[in-house]
Amino acid sequence: MENRNRFMALYAAFLIYSLSAVCAKIAAQQPVLETALLFLGLEIVCLGFYAVLWQQALKRFSLVTAMAHKGVVVIFNLAWSVLLFQETITVYNVAGAAVIIGGICVVSSDG
Repeated sequence: MENRNRFMALYAAFLIYSLSAVCAKIAAQQPVLETALLFLGLEIVCLGFYAVLWQQALKRFSLVTAMAHKGVVVIFNLAWSVLLFQETITVYNVAGAAVIIGGICVVSSDG
């Protein structure tokens, strides 16, 4: 159970990191500078939280394990692009996500 909680915390950090990209995209779409600056500020806040969580993760995981799992951010970003921006996922996106998941599985395997 402890190991599962560690990975959930790591993935929560990656989820927050992916939200920084969402804030950046929304900021880029804003016609009013003040609104864009608000979302850029939110991006900085997300990155600050992520930096703290990343340092905590590195206390609990080897750098190789933590970096291997960071590929999941691409999958989070695909989900955000569909849910928030109504973008379509292509076959290439799915193939790339499958390669990333496969790589995470290979690096995480004990053998």
